Amino acid sequence: MNIFSLTDLTPATLPQGKADFLLAASVTHTCDIEGITQAGLPGKMYLTPTLDAEFLSTGEVFSLEDLAETATGIPTPGLLTRAVHTLTPFETVKILDLGLEVLPQQCDLLSFDISPSPSITSPEHFNAQAVFEKGRAFGRSYKPQGDYVIIGESTPSGTTTAQAAIHALGFKDAGLFASSFKEAPTSIKEKTLKKVLSKITPSMGLFDKLSHTADNTLMFVAGFVLEASHQYHVVLAGGTQMAAALLIADTIASRDSIYHDPRHIILCTTRWIAKDGASNINALLAQLNFRPKALYADFLYEDAKIPVLKLYDEGEAKEGVGAGGALAYGYMQGLTQQEITAEVERSMMAMASS
Repeated sequence: MNIFSLTDLTPATLPQGKADFLLAASVTHTCDIEGITQAGLPGKMYLTPTLDAEFLSTGEVFSLEDLAETATGIPTPGLLTRAVHTLTPFETVKILDLGLEVLPQQCDLLSFDISPSPSITSPEHFNAQAVFEKGRAFGRSYKPQGDYVIIGESTPSGTTTAQAAIHALGFKDAGLFASSFKEAPTSIKEKTLKKVLSKITPSMGLFDKLSHTADNTLMFVAGFVLEASHQYHVVLAGGTQMAAALLIADTIASRDSIYHDPRHIILCTTRWIAKDGASNINALLAQLNFRPKALYADFLYEDAKIPVLKLYDEGEAKEGVGAGGALAYGYMQGLTQQEITAEVERSMMAMASS
């Protein structure tokens, strides 16, 4: 078995059947803070979700010459999601435009009239409640073409906004959030969090706090999962950002008595997050009022022939574009680690030669 429970490491499964894959793609200008993230090229972080959306949908990129990668050449985890989709396709792939600077080309794009969210260190803020309600409305209206839904995200610096939001809501957060870096930029994040949290006052309401600290992806996914879970299984494909979205959803639902069905909520991440000594996703999930099914896909790049991929096994990048959920889906469809790795390398070589 290649899928395990995050809590007790016992073998686990995703729901049977085919899944729709939704990518929550958005820009928070928190990614403009120098050194805060490596989820893309410096100065062009805003393009990362656009490129991820294009590559996931088509196997090509159109808005830049190459795939989204770090300054040191580590490619997007979206390679894994695309590899699974190529080998055993999702029932459908849809891109949720939750505030993009550049719209992706040749995608099944759903727009929600949402602008990119400002940097959490700026005096500006966004309307967290409005985005949350748009997520709820989509959760009520969306009818899967497959048997259930996997939702992933591409939001550079999203772990920083997630940590700020969770701290503002009064949850434990220190040392719990992952980073795209092997060595997290702790001092930069601490300065950023200190600056943003100085804007939070005791008189602020719940959504006021979230408007100053969260981002569009967090709020939309929180609303979506509360409503969609009434109807079908929802797999939150991601790491500590998706755990934060659940904490936000749980907090709002508890306050406002919003019914949801925890039995239909699953979080699925990568081995790299599950085994990450610099974060603790289980400690985040333990603060929920309910315990969702929480899993990880046991995948390593130990079979890779392209050296840069092995940096994932050393702690770089870790998660994104729904990689953990996609890998688990691939395993449920009968794929092997070796087949997925080979497809990743094939697509990388095809991109390099084009």
